[in-house]
Amino acid sequence: MAVKFPSLLYLGVEAEKLRCDMKAKPANARIWMLFHKLQALADRGVDGEREVARGKLARLQARYDFRDPALEDAPDLFSGRFNRSSTARRVYSFTSNETAIASSVKWAIEAATKVSCWHRGTDLLAEATPATARRLTEISNHIAQSFRVLLNRFCALDGVTVADQSAFLMGLYDGMMNEMREPGQRLPGRSNSMKRRKVKTASTNKAAGVQAHPYSIAVSLGKQIRFAAPLEQIAAELEAVAPKYLAQERR
Repeated sequence: MAVKFPSLLYLGVEAEKLRCDMKAKPANARIWMLFHKLQALADRGVDGEREVARGKLARLQARYDFRDPALEDAPDLFSGRFNRSSTARRVYSFTSNETAIASSVKWAIEAATKVSCWHRGTDLLAEATPATARRLTEISNHIAQSFRVLLNRFCALDGVTVADQSAFLMGLYDGMMNEMREPGQRLPGRSNSMKRRKVKTASTNKAAGVQAHPYSIAVSLGKQIRFAAPLEQIAAELEAVAPKYLAQERR
């Protein structure tokens, strides 16, 4: 029986692939940050930025190895079993001016784990076993720190208003919990005064137009928080995309 050998063309293609794989250097943290900035611009850039970013992205991918598990394959922050208890244990403490972040952490834990939580002063307590309480401490710290850093980076951008900050936090929460809401819809448990202030703010065309963008930007960032993407990577995407949206609204 005749033995079939691979064609020279096939061998040439495979050799080229092997040569490229051997030549590409593993992407370090700085290159990964650049990759995600360019990827964000390639997806949501404006005024010709998409085409420029795609060209730079292609050149970067030719030089470096970006093989990495997809976000969906990364471990879920709330995966596994959470055991409830009749005893309340402190799992985290917030500062007095972190009401919105503290509420987001509480709502996220209750929605994802079914463990009852409440605030006592600046402390967050959970009715959980000691082992579960320790895990909730880690989760609370991850969420709170991610929200703090991203909110501070967002607030440092030119043109951000108080209404934008509220919409941004809502987007982070909804993205993390995979709960897409209409822009302007308040989170569960938010006070009536917050609702009245949001309605009043939305009464002007400028504020109503700006609010949708911080929310949309934050949703994609919140999804990455849930799957423990590196915080600097998430912040790099924020700083690449958010200023463009805000600049559009000021025109």
